[in-house]
Amino acid sequence: PTGQNCRIEHTLKPRGYTMMRLLLALAFSAGAVNGTGDEAFEWAGTFDVADMNTVFWSAQSDAEGHYPDASMTIVIMQGNADNSLTEALELAGEESLEGACTELQPGNALPISSTGTPLPCYKLMFPCTMEGSGDAAECHADAHTAIWEIDTTGYNNIAVFAQHFPIEFEREMHYLKGPGGEDIEPIAEHPESTRSKRWGAAIGAAFIVMVCTLMGVVFLAPVFAKLRSEHESLVTVLASAFAAGALLAAAFYLMLYEATHLIAITDDRTEAEASAWWGSATLLGFVSPFLLESIISFIVGKAKPEERKDPEAANESPTPSRSRKVRVLSGVLLGDFLHNLVDGFFIGAAFANCDTSMAWTITAATVYHELAQEISDYLVLTNKDQGDLKPFMALGLNFLSGMSVLFGVCIVLSAEPSNFSTGCLLAYGAGVYLQIAATECMPRVHEFATTLNLRLSGFLLFVIGATAIGLVLLDHEHCGGEGGGDGHGH
Repeated sequence: PTGQNCRIEHTLKPRGYTMMRLLLALAFSAGAVNGTGDEAFEWAGTFDVADMNTVFWSAQSDAEGHYPDASMTIVIMQGNADNSLTEALELAGEESLEGACTELQPGNALPISSTGTPLPCYKLMFPCTMEGSGDAAECHADAHTAIWEIDTTGYNNIAVFAQHFPIEFEREMHYLKGPGGEDIEPIAEHPESTRSKRWGAAIGAAFIVMVCTLMGVVFLAPVFAKLRSEHESLVTVLASAFAAGALLAAAFYLMLYEATHLIAITDDRTEAEASAWWGSATLLGFVSPFLLESIISFIVGKAKPEERKDPEAANESPTPSRSRKVRVLSGVLLGDFLHNLVDGFFIGAAFANCDTSMAWTITAATVYHELAQEISDYLVLTNKDQGDLKPFMALGLNFLSGMSVLFGVCIVLSAEPSNFSTGCLLAYGAGVYLQIAATECMPRVHEFATTLNLRLSGFLLFVIGATAIGLVLLDHEHCGGEGGGDGHGH
């Protein structure tokens, strides 16, 4: 049904992970896994559905518009409390699939078999038409996605036995999803999955991203330093506009959008509650720099603007107050810390759940938007009317805040955070970036862009900053989520 499809198809399955498991499926089909190949099922898996009343089984045609087969026999039954695949459970699945199975068209309910000896099985009929004959026969898709609803009310654990590997019927969407669109991964599988976490590669990727935080070093070159000192208004307009564009694009194109997917609507979380969490996290991020400034000001005392000693400098812009510096520094560094932390979550999930090429592709996409982001951060930190930091101090603090990507990688590889937690962090970090772009960067553009040429230059740099982040959307894909499989690409 269209409604179900729209609801659950937003979470995409990483193709590298699918390819790796597909190779395992082919090997097992040839009898290479257990040496027999005489079972009535090729694949079995157990799932924890304790918190769900409804789940969805899906199948998709491949990129050429063909299903691997016209049908697939399947049986779903009560699983063991510990989600184990025991000999008795496998025997029950085999006996069931050896009988006559009832045909089920897409859109119908797929029952959980609970009574009968053997348990009743079902034949999922894929929406396709056979073309050709013999070995050249192909099932051309009439519809590219087929979905069956499974009522899991009263079940904490289920076991699924299937004629084919379900990942053979994956293109972009995982074969089993929860009511909120989240992937449901098997607890135990037959044959067993051989995935492993690649700590060394993931940490290496994190260090590559951390190096991006030092991109501001280019402004230590004499030519760039001279340009910045002799044309202060121009550089301030260009730098602030570029920073505003990059920060706002990172918030709207990446962080806020991904957060809406990760803070999903579930049986236990209504649409209103999901919206409340998303909005509250964003607003909290927006006011966090102000709150942090208030706390620090309370501790160190009320700050006053520093006065210039040179009377001839009266026409120059005053040195920023300590409170304003605290707001800018805490906003940029805190936002950068959280942004890199979440990037670390996704990179760690990629190396835990995707193949090597996909994981490095995700790392490359992260590096691309980090280059633009970290340059804009450096310009804000060293602007004398904003962060007012010395270059090496700005580079050092930016590098320290960027170390959170390493923390994120280690956290995910050690204990996978939930989609909900990751989504809240993304929304919070986006709120921080909105605050800096809207209350610090753009006001500086308005203040210094006093001529038409400066305004046009500021607009151009704003577009360039936003585009540098927006181009990532052309090939920007993250892997991550609960159970190692919730990711999405856009």
